[in-house]
Amino acid sequence: MVEERVFFDSGEAVPLRLEGVIHLPDGEPAQRPGVLICHPHSQHGGSMEVPVIAATARELARRGIVALRFNFRGVGRSEGAFGEGSAEVADVAGAAEYLVRRDGVDAGRLFLMGYSFGAAVGLRYVEGDPSVSAIVALCLPLGSMTLASLDETFWSKYSKPKLFLAGDRDHICPLPELRSLVDRLREPKQLMVMDGVDHFLWGREQEVAERIAGFLEELS
Repeated sequence: MVEERVFFDSGEAVPLRLEGVIHLPDGEPAQRPGVLICHPHSQHGGSMEVPVIAATARELARRGIVALRFNFRGVGRSEGAFGEGSAEVADVAGAAEYLVRRDGVDAGRLFLMGYSFGAAVGLRYVEGDPSVSAIVALCLPLGSMTLASLDETFWSKYSKPKLFLAGDRDHICPLPELRSLVDRLREPKQLMVMDGVDHFLWGREQEVAERIAGFLEELS
C-alpha cells in the first residue's frame, strides 16, 4: 500500500488549494473503486488525521480500494477558513473531481464515507451529485446537533446502497432519531449499532474501519 500526500482545488469559481492523502492498494494498477473520506468538525479538533479516518483509509486500501482522505478548508495545509458546513460542500466536490481523474480509479464506482460533521457535509454533496454509488454515514449529527436538514425529496428516491453506523451511547447521533431517518429511506440500506460506543469511538477505530471497508468491499 502506498500513501501519497496530494493537493487539489476545491470545486468553486475561485478555488482553494486543499491537502489530502491518497491511499493506493498494492499490485498492478487496475480500475478500482474510489472512496472519498470526510473528517469530523474542524472547530472541535477534526482533521484527516483523526484515527478512525486514517484507519478506514488504510483498511480500504488493504482491500484493494483507493481511498482519499483530505482536510477541509482551514485545516492543516488546506487554504481558507471554516465555512459553517456550507462552503465545505465545494471541498468534497473538488476531492471527487480529483479522485475520479486519478489513473486506476473507476469513476462509475465512486463511494463516499463521512464521520460526524463530515457525514453531514458529504450527504449534502451527494444531494447535488447522485452519481455517488454508495454512502457511509458514521455518527451522523441528528436531533439538536443537526448541521442542516436533509433534502427529504432527494433521499426518499435515493436507491443506492447506504450504511449508517453509530454507537448506542452517542448523544450527537441519538439512535431513535437515526432509526427514524433510516426507516424513511429506500432500500438497499443498513444500520449498524455498536454497543458501548459514544460519538468519539475511542478504542474501537479499527473495528469501525473493518465494518465500513467490509460494506464497501462487497459493492466492489
